[in-house]
Amino acid sequence: MSPSPDDAATPPNPASPAAPEKPAAPAEAATAVPAVAESSPAPVAEPDPASAAPTAENDQAAAPPVADAGPAAPPDEREPLPHNVLLYTVFGLLCIGIALWLILAWSGYKEKYSQQTEGWHLGSTKMLEITLIRDDKKNLACASDRTFGEIRCGFSRDGKPFGPKPEEDPHILQPFNTVKNELFLAAGLWQAPVLKEPLPADRFTVVCNYYVVGVLKAVALRWSPTGSFNPVEQSVAVGSLRDCVIPQ
Repeated sequence: MSPSPDDAATPPNPASPAAPEKPAAPAEAATAVPAVAESSPAPVAEPDPASAAPTAENDQAAAPPVADAGPAAPPDEREPLPHNVLLYTVFGLLCIGIALWLILAWSGYKEKYSQQTEGWHLGSTKMLEITLIRDDKKNLACASDRTFGEIRCGFSRDGKPFGPKPEEDPHILQPFNTVKNELFLAAGLWQAPVLKEPLPADRFTVVCNYYVVGVLKAVALRWSPTGSFNPVEQSVAVGSLRDCVIPQ
């Protein structure tokens, strides 16, 4: 008897035992291939020399990024000064030193040549204090061919004597120094009445009125009877001495 269509469409009973499934062969083959691959050593690739060489790009790429340092710290006041500031400081000190040297040099020049800068004018009369020893009468002399009326040096330019001695002629010039070390030429000192008396054995001073009659630039001086005439490096006032007294 053939089954009815209703019987054919009826699903099988789940409680009935099902036939066991047979494992597929391909699955076993797939699991066996990895095992073989793990057991066989993999070929090692040789390093590329070009890629192994260090380059700046590789180093830059490998370097870690620099962290932001944040706002700059204020400069330390104890840090050394820059070189340009030190240079300006040294230059300033050098300028100050040169200025001081010029001031001191000018002060010495003014003291040395004070007769030209402190009222030693032609035709003027100045009161001078002169430092002397009694032998200056024969020790001191000047040599020049220039004359100022009757006033002139006791020797000519070539060293030849001219006229009488200074103590005998009131027109013969001699070099003298003031107590301020001011050099000048004067005549008529030894004709003063106070100097005709016995003079001190030691150095002394005489105060006189000095009348300026001219200036000598090319003149030679002698400070001892046996000495030679030496030219001076400055202009020297020329005049005559009057009204001399010895301070008491």
